[in-house]
Amino acid sequence: MTSYSVPIIDIKPYGTGGAADAVVVDAVGTACEQHGFLVVTGHGIPGEVHEDLDASSRAFFARPLKEKSAFAPGSGDVLRGWWGIGSMSTAKSLDLETLPDYFEFLAFGTELSDDRRAEYYRRGVKHAESFFAENIWPDTEGLRSAVERYIVEASALARRLLQIMATALELEPSWFDDKFEVPCSALSINYYPASDVKPEAGRFRRGEHRDYGALTVLYADGESGLQVKAPDGQWCEVPTFPGAYVVNLGDMMTVWSNGHWRSSLHRVVCPDDMSTDRLSVPLFFNPSLDAMVQSVPTRLGTGEQPGDPLLGGEYIMNKVQATT
Repeated sequence: MTSYSVPIIDIKPYGTGGAADAVVVDAVGTACEQHGFLVVTGHGIPGEVHEDLDASSRAFFARPLKEKSAFAPGSGDVLRGWWGIGSMSTAKSLDLETLPDYFEFLAFGTELSDDRRAEYYRRGVKHAESFFAENIWPDTEGLRSAVERYIVEASALARRLLQIMATALELEPSWFDDKFEVPCSALSINYYPASDVKPEAGRFRRGEHRDYGALTVLYADGESGLQVKAPDGQWCEVPTFPGAYVVNLGDMMTVWSNGHWRSSLHRVVCPDDMSTDRLSVPLFFNPSLDAMVQSVPTRLGTGEQPGDPLLGGEYIMNKVQATT
């Protein structure tokens, strides 16, 4: 039996200076190194932000299939709009063959200014059309405003966490700022429906995977199912409770930290009793499309040279295309 447990960290004291800052930085740094997961409290996001999003999202998913299908994308090349149950096999990002994931979702992304889009075209930056495609907004009352506010609030939390993480890596708090000048972030509202049928053996609500970008900020409605793989190979529950946000690192943080920090495998299991649905909303906070991701100098050993850099957008796109 593993003694592994995901830490719960109150980040409210960060920014007050002195010893209080050091305590938060040390706790976050240790969580990144040992777990790659943490549960954050003291984040300052008002409760109505996720409450409004939860309510309006459930109203959409309760609609008939025909109505939801009207908001499906015309092409599978972009993650926008509604995707039905079985449309994704997340474990394929690890080259694992599994049954399709048992969830449906709504996908949204951040907007790109006309000037920035034109600049990307001039410079030949790849995948701008995919990462910054036009959003498909369902006409469910209150959903768009709830999504837009959630993106703003969760992005602000992610930027605050990046300051803490930079400090934990012995860098200036602003070190990540230019890497996230135009984040190619993505929001997914994941709905795991209830069922009176026992799931097939080997089927998951979402298959095991690592996140591909920098870090993920997740609201979950409190229902169980999210698990992280501990260093000893055991799958352990990630605690979720009202008012807290789950945060986990993606592959790019492992690269930036030169392998010192973990991008942990995680999954959402189908419970034996499927009579309860589940809703979760991850914001995948990713660097700019053209950001070069390479080991930070403070995590290189004596005489060690950084590895070849990753191009942010290219790496994420390759992973996404493997799963759909």
